Amino acid sequence: MKKILSLLIALVLLASCTGGTKGQSSATDSLVADSVDFAFPVTFTHAEWVQVTNHPGYKELLILMPGSRDTLERYILYPRGRKPALETQAQLIPIPARTLGCLSTTDVGVLPILGLRDVLVACSEPSNINDSLLHQRFVSGQIANIGQGMGRNVEQILATHPDVLLQSMSESTEQDKELIRAGISTLTIHNWQEGSLLARAEWLKVVGLLFGRNQVADSAFRSIESEYRAACDLVRAEPEELPILYGLDYQGVWYIPSEDSYVTSMLRDAKLRYEATPSGVVSEPVGFEYVFSRHRHAKTWICVTPQRLTRLGEFLALSDRYGHFDAAQTGSVWVDRKTEGYGSSDFWEGAPYRPHLILKDLIKATRPHLLPHYSPTYFLRLER
Repeated sequence: MKKILSLLIALVLLASCTGGTKGQSSATDSLVADSVDFAFPVTFTHAEWVQVTNHPGYKELLILMPGSRDTLERYILYPRGRKPALETQAQLIPIPARTLGCLSTTDVGVLPILGLRDVLVACSEPSNINDSLLHQRFVSGQIANIGQGMGRNVEQILATHPDVLLQSMSESTEQDKELIRAGISTLTIHNWQEGSLLARAEWLKVVGLLFGRNQVADSAFRSIESEYRAACDLVRAEPEELPILYGLDYQGVWYIPSEDSYVTSMLRDAKLRYEATPSGVVSEPVGFEYVFSRHRHAKTWICVTPQRLTRLGEFLALSDRYGHFDAAQTGSVWVDRKTEGYGSSDFWEGAPYRPHLILKDLIKATRPHLLPHYSPTYFLRLER
């Protein structure tokens, strides 16, 4: 690998010294830059459900089935124009890709980090996008609407024709074959099933792989990881875990996170205590009375709501039983911050790729003395 990198660097220097037209020089520089980035070794150290093997002429990307570690999807990523001679059932994807479609706005939060806003040309329910610049691209007609809820508009996807379409396991259908035959690569993303915030965020390297941003993605994640560990260090010396109330009642059901979920992991890293179900990543439904009997006296309440709320009275109006919790009576209720006037909750879009800010928000909500000058990013305390 070192020999390959040395050769590519030499090519970069040679290209910079070679004469020719401006257009030819630009094309050569771009090609060499793509080659250098492709040669960069990509590794995953936190994420469990994605693996990559760096071969000299291609990269093998595996998406694993959560829990079993069986291979769910296999992809061969190769430099555009240099398709490897392989006998394989895997999808072959030329990179760098040029355009992107997403079947969920939860997948677009990585684009600003990697400098890739301009590649997004299609998204399900793009009106829910929170990033202001991406939202403006939607308003100006540069991002097509390709789905609603769990449904997708195959005709619109084909018309827009993104190079790559990101989707979850549940969104994969027999229609994928039609898209692949048309030259649209479909790739499964399920970072939400990872067991920690850092593992979730590390999936940004998958998008880096697709768009020739391997070095940018690696550098960004290293910075994120460093800041996350620094936030963990802030609470490590605290004498005890603080009990909190997490979540809310949804149509008579309260969901308790599993022991292996990223929710339980992030609360643990913030040195907070809330119960968890024994195993798996799926939350367990329980009744209101169950939660009330165990967490009534928690001093802080943190939750993500479907409503755009700013005042405590609006929150308490959601259920006449909420007011009986101590945290509601003292006014220490924190909800996810919504973008004013448009979009949905950035907790589901940008936050997955900024775990250090989620952790700081939790610390600010429960131990404000540790971050006296920090303003929360994704959560806000409801005003009375």
